[in-house]
Amino acid sequence: MSDIIADIKARLNIEDVVSHYVQLKQSGRNFKGLCPFHQEKTPSFMVSPDKQIAYCFGCHKGGDAIKFIQEVEGVEFKDAVKILADKAGINIADYQFTGDNTGLKSEKNELYEMHGVALAFYEKELWNTENGAKVLEYLRGRGLTDETIRFFHFGLAPDSFDQTQMHLVKAGYSRKMIALGGLAIAKNTQADNVYDRFRARLMIPIYDSLGKIVGFGGRALKKDDQPKYLNSPDSPIYSKSEVLYGYNFAKDSIKRDDNVVLVEGYFDVIMSHQAGVTNTVATSGTALTLQQIKLIKRFTKNMVFSFDTDKAGIDAAKRGFELAQHEAMNVQVITGLAAKDPADFIKEKPDEWKGLIVKSIPFMQFCIEDVVAANDTKSLQGKKKILASLMPFFHMLTSSFEKDYFVRELSQKLDIKEVVIYDEMKSRRTVEIVQNIKNTELKAKESRKIDSLDLFFGLVFEYPVILEENFNVIPEKMLEENEKSIYKVFKDNYNLLRAEGRRKDFLACLDDDIQQRIQMISLFVDELYGAYSEDMVKGEAKKLLDKVMKKLLNQQKRDISARIRIAEKEGDLKAAKELLEQLQKLVSS
Repeated sequence: MSDIIADIKARLNIEDVVSHYVQLKQSGRNFKGLCPFHQEKTPSFMVSPDKQIAYCFGCHKGGDAIKFIQEVEGVEFKDAVKILADKAGINIADYQFTGDNTGLKSEKNELYEMHGVALAFYEKELWNTENGAKVLEYLRGRGLTDETIRFFHFGLAPDSFDQTQMHLVKAGYSRKMIALGGLAIAKNTQADNVYDRFRARLMIPIYDSLGKIVGFGGRALKKDDQPKYLNSPDSPIYSKSEVLYGYNFAKDSIKRDDNVVLVEGYFDVIMSHQAGVTNTVATSGTALTLQQIKLIKRFTKNMVFSFDTDKAGIDAAKRGFELAQHEAMNVQVITGLAAKDPADFIKEKPDEWKGLIVKSIPFMQFCIEDVVAANDTKSLQGKKKILASLMPFFHMLTSSFEKDYFVRELSQKLDIKEVVIYDEMKSRRTVEIVQNIKNTELKAKESRKIDSLDLFFGLVFEYPVILEENFNVIPEKMLEENEKSIYKVFKDNYNLLRAEGRRKDFLACLDDDIQQRIQMISLFVDELYGAYSEDMVKGEAKKLLDKVMKKLLNQQKRDISARIRIAEKEGDLKAAKELLEQLQKLVSS
């Protein structure tokens, strides 16, 4: 396993891996960008080509290329290695996975496999049973070809309380695992209290970004069955807010076309793909989330919304626009569906679907037209209502050019001066949006703070001479065990640390997690103190040591005070007196 990791790191630079997910800008020897793991306005995500690590000083996520892929793709170690091996052009079959990657399957891997077994069962029910034949006729009636039905792996859950789970039990999966994956509902895992979640439903598999089945959407086949669509619940492998239906099929097209079409339902996606628009995805049963927008942003900043034209659909588009603006996305809206959802429109006019996408209009234009059409543009009250409704969306716009363009358009529609609209923007600032931004920035600012001792370790790693001058300043007995072990490694291997070209040998003395911790901190040190002279760095180290000592002494005082209270409570006056003397010495030191 170590061989493949070494080969991957030899072929891939960290900055090349990260640049597929983050727009990077040169910052001295390093690169900076907006963090892919949390929302921020000021870049705190850094990539070091020298150290081959990427790290965010806002949310403290990152690491080497493998750790980064684990975090950003939400996958386990072995899957991250496979992703990077593919990027590096390495045939993973040529390598032997050892250690923790053999033996018992992980819970997640078992759930992935179980869903694959369930899908094969559902597909067999669809294609090889009498009930399945009826469902196939229904699908063909909705305009789907057999090729499409097979490509998207439609299936059928039998009209039974236990047929699916019995099939899975025979395949070697426990009822506990079946319930955990959401394929069964259980008050407990005894046989008489477990029943299939999906019964007499058309089954549509849901995939994660890597193409693994993580859940199902089940459409009711009986008129009285509610809800119409029943989705798998969240599980260890499935989170609705982090998955876009069709994303695994659409990724290449999104990247190629530099655009994504966002619809609401499964059939909208499937019919769109059948019509040749393969960069289409759906939110599948949840409002558009920031995590889903970040998935899209990996490949494009251009989104085309096609939500239902009822109030709920329009409201969903508006909420989606607000989130998209946080990520500086360009948002267009499809019009001209004539109150039909995309699936029905495509069934009737498949050749016109691409044309509607090309003719999509900017979201703000759509929003202005929608609000203006719903109000009286001649009356004072109507104009005030229109302005009040549109102000939050004007505040969301990140482009001054766009803002100016749409202010002019609105001024013409309302027959008022542009300056009036700008004045309205100033007086009607959306308090909630501003406060949210302030709270986000405050949290990011607070989370950037790094413990003084960690920062000292980072300085020592970058400037070993500091340790030579401060060998015995920190009393090891006052440190936590993990801090003590790091400090000891620094002292015991000082000669390696200061030797030219021996950094890797020094890092090899540390555990893997401590290695990355030290490298991440040293990355921050490099950014913070890179322009400092050696004397200035020594001064900073002295300040940090003063803070460390003050913190350690204060902690020791609190510990002794707590022990005094315990001794007094237990009536041990002698112990209390001795502890008090220790405390007085510390206070006077």
